Amino acid sequence: MSTKRFYKKTLPVWILFLGIFVATGLVWQATRWVYADTLDKLVKVGRERLTLYSGTLREALSRYAYLPYVLSQNMDVQILLKSSFNVGLVNRYLELLNSEAGSDALYVMNSIGDTWASSNWREPLSFVGKNYGFRPYFTAAKAGHRGAFFAIGVTTGRPGYFMSYPVEEDTRFLGAAVVKVDLTPLQEGWREGGETVLVSDSNGVLFLSSRNDWLYRTLTPLSEAQRTLILAGRQYGDKSLDLLPLETVETLAEGAKIVRFENALYLLLSRPLTSLNGQLHHVVPLAPVRERAQAVAVIGAVLALLILALGMYARERRQKQLSRRKAREAEAIKEMNLRLQAEITERSRTENTLRETQAELVQTEKLAALGHMAAGIVHELNQPISAIRTQVASGRLLLERKETGQVRDTLDAVTRMTEHMASITAQLKIFAHQNPKIKEQVLLQDCLDEALAMVDPLFNEFNILLHKDIPERPLILSGGRGRIKQVLVNLLRNAVDAMYACPQRNLWIKVSISDQDVEISVSDSGSGIAEQDIDELFTPFFTTKEVGKGLGLGLSISYRIVADLGGTIRAQNRPGGGARLVIRLPLINQGNGANK
Repeated sequence: MSTKRFYKKTLPVWILFLGIFVATGLVWQATRWVYADTLDKLVKVGRERLTLYSGTLREALSRYAYLPYVLSQNMDVQILLKSSFNVGLVNRYLELLNSEAGSDALYVMNSIGDTWASSNWREPLSFVGKNYGFRPYFTAAKAGHRGAFFAIGVTTGRPGYFMSYPVEEDTRFLGAAVVKVDLTPLQEGWREGGETVLVSDSNGVLFLSSRNDWLYRTLTPLSEAQRTLILAGRQYGDKSLDLLPLETVETLAEGAKIVRFENALYLLLSRPLTSLNGQLHHVVPLAPVRERAQAVAVIGAVLALLILALGMYARERRQKQLSRRKAREAEAIKEMNLRLQAEITERSRTENTLRETQAELVQTEKLAALGHMAAGIVHELNQPISAIRTQVASGRLLLERKETGQVRDTLDAVTRMTEHMASITAQLKIFAHQNPKIKEQVLLQDCLDEALAMVDPLFNEFNILLHKDIPERPLILSGGRGRIKQVLVNLLRNAVDAMYACPQRNLWIKVSISDQDVEISVSDSGSGIAEQDIDELFTPFFTTKEVGKGLGLGLSISYRIVADLGGTIRAQNRPGGGARLVIRLPLINQGNGANK
């Protein structure tokens, strides 16, 4: 069997595998998207349900929250706690008030926790005579605060939410007024609505639950200290408070996670209840979400298979059409090959001619660049050499006059000029070699002062008016002093050269702080930069000066130095005329040496 025939037989198999792979990926992505979208909607609806449930719970408690305060202000209650009188009167008053309010029980306790009057004084399981001083709501009232506490009744055995308020005369604690609210109807309403709603206390104990098998179980393990505190307050009677085996599978967000209970997955949404010092929970089964995702997966797989089958059918038809077309194109290809062969021969001949011409142009360009660079170096060095000669002649005259103090200034000027000459010749080395990696911390103001001192003779020679706007705060940069100074000198010299033919010569230096960087702006009152030259300004050997007046390396080297220091440099024209070069460099935190 030939290679061509083998390829024709195996190609449909590879196409089939590729189609199956792509279809599987698309179905998998669609299933994931549907699952995530359905889950997000379920979380959103669940949070809305939590808002509704928390509002219902707050409303149920707020209907009775005022009762302890009303009782604490009642004169008969205060007389009872001070003198033990009016017991029967207060009992009847509490009985009537409890009947009208619809609360489970109202009672009054003295300063040690003994119940002196209660709305259920007629019932066999009356609170009268019982001591509840161990309850946290009584402790809170004794401390002068409102008390709130969920517990199973010690006397009746019925659960309820207890709210208390202190009864005081001036600052003396007389006792506590307490209301007990039965939350069982609210719990039954949740159960009848088919919702799984839970309320846990600060210890994680579920004291309200629409599922009976989850009631009085804990969401987290209780420590010994927590169990001791619960037992001391007799909060849940003889309940064992076993741990509810909810296994966390995935945490979606704060207050939202997926849990597993008895091999089924649920969405558990939680919200703090500040007034109850607990949390409200809503549990939603995830089975509908998984079923919807599975349905999408099945539908997607069926559609993918249908599309794949249609694609294979269309490919077979196309292959037949291609075979007939190839037969018609065979003769045309022969003629085309002959024409291409002739064109290839002609192009080879043309390419050889172009290579020879290009080699000649490259050599000519090298010679022109070398001559241009040599002329620039000669011009750049002639000026300081002439100045050195003048300074040496001046030094001799000063020595003859024995004015040694001025001789020292003259020698310092000669030293600066020789350093300037060294910097000119060093530009070629800097351009050809890698920048040093070791950096030091330098003060920008010092570098700027030294750069201005180097170009000060040019300012005096051309009557340039300098405007400076530099903050007094020390600005620390990372980089060699010489490298930063070289960039500043290049920018200042370029500004001076740009104003050579201008009658009014103004140079502005502005330093500003922006976020974590420092921005240095050097502006001149020259004729500005041509728009076509702005993009080429930082290209090596590019210059707009006359031959012999510049190498075209200053801004290129400055660009490399600034980039090596982690900064940027840009050129633009001033709105009022002239050019502006802006450098942006990162500042150094003086405390730890890191970037701010």
